[in-house]
Amino acid sequence: MNVKITSPIMSKQADAYVIKNPKETQNAHTITNTDEAARILNVSGEASINELKNFLKGYDLTSISTNELAKIGSKLQESGLIDRGVAAQFVSGNMACDSNGQQTDKDVKFNAIAMFNQMLTENQDYARANPASAAQDSFKYVTQALLGANKVTNALSYFAHSSQNNLSVSERA
Repeated sequence: MNVKITSPIMSKQADAYVIKNPKETQNAHTITNTDEAARILNVSGEASINELKNFLKGYDLTSISTNELAKIGSKLQESGLIDRGVAAQFVSGNMACDSNGQQTDKDVKFNAIAMFNQMLTENQDYARANPASAAQDSFKYVTQALLGANKVTNALSYFAHSSQNNLSVSERA
């Protein structure tokens, strides 16, 4: 006797990530100086910093779309300034998907600084409540990617909003 077991097709649809504090512009990862921002992005020299700053003109990490964030993430990964995990967080954007798992709402603006900080906080809360899950390599990878996304968005925001024309990095170690 052959028994066929069927299950309903699961939708891959997901609404955009809900940001609880969409006006957040500062958090524990806020960058306050050029040296710190340059260190996080592993960029050095005035020419490199000015090139990055020029690339970021017109971008506001507190009001950015998935398309824009993906463009920034791809460029930074190609340049070797961020790793694959952080780039994946950027490309995922607001995480809105249709029933086939294809990204939607890619031009809807959201606050990436607030979103990544909230995602990291929720991830850390989950880790405290579920230490066995948190010990898994995949969980650790996501946590590192979220931490990196927080640091990078704040460093990018610093460079994008810096009022200084000359963003030279101190060569003293």
